[in-house]
Amino acid sequence: SSGINAEYGVAKIVANTMNDYILCGRLLKCQYIPMSRVHKDTFKGASRPFKKIDWQGRAKAERNKVKTSEEQQKSVKRLLKKEQDRRRKIAALGIDYEFPGYAAVAPKPSKKTEFPDDEEMEVA
Repeated sequence: SSGINAEYGVAKIVANTMNDYILCGRLLKCQYIPMSRVHKDTFKGASRPFKKIDWQGRAKAERNKVKTSEEQQKSVKRLLKKEQDRRRKIAALGIDYEFPGYAAVAPKPSKKTEFPDDEEMEVA
């Protein structure tokens, strides 16, 4: 017999043997599927090695990237709105509480703000 027919014969034997096999406390279901029913792209890219993605590195880079002045203003605006909502909730509960908060402190420019180089600036 040819190697191809032998592989199909082995596949049928394995499917029959492993069907209803209890593996790690679970019932394993196996059945032989002829090549005519298998989609042509089922094992597409199977020989390609797995590429590990550094999710922590990507998150770190996103977190530490330099903010533009628009992004910084948006962040300050969001912080002030949250603080205002917090003050409103505290007042609604009947609590007389004052705290300096973010609004009392002058928004400092970010240490990660990008400035143009001296060469790029035009002197009049």
